[in-house]
Amino acid sequence: MDNDIEAARKRVKEFIRGPERYLKIPYEGADLNPREYWHKIVLQRRLRFLWQSFVIFTCTILPSGELKNRLLRSIGMNIGRDAFIAPLVFMDIEFPSLLTIGDGAVVGTMTKILTHEVTIKSIRLGETEIGKQALVGAGYVIRCGATIGEGAVVA
Repeated sequence: MDNDIEAARKRVKEFIRGPERYLKIPYEGADLNPREYWHKIVLQRRLRFLWQSFVIFTCTILPSGELKNRLLRSIGMNIGRDAFIAPLVFMDIEFPSLLTIGDGAVVGTMTKILTHEVTIKSIRLGETEIGKQALVGAGYVIRCGATIGEGAVVA
């Protein structure tokens, strides 16, 4: 199992640095606990994870503005100039560098933006992108690996 964990960690690191936009890590076994497996892969740097959690929680309640955008950039998110991220937008905590919100994009309240998913049989990671001047209406769930193009309206 430890070799599987190390191999999965290596694949995740290579994915984050590489050109691919989507990664799926399958796993199986009668005694496999998806939560435990996942946490062994991603929670290597606990203080960093706690800091990312704090920043995202804080930004969830902040109104849109440059302070919010700067805080999100500080944990690795790619937030464009003049992006409008409404209050109560939930953004993925574990892989902030896989999220891009383009210049002038608008993300409506109660939206969830994911960069990873854990299922019974696999872990999926994906670059999630909201293009320049795109509009995402309130209450949407944007799954990992999704791209909303420049100027698109999802409402």
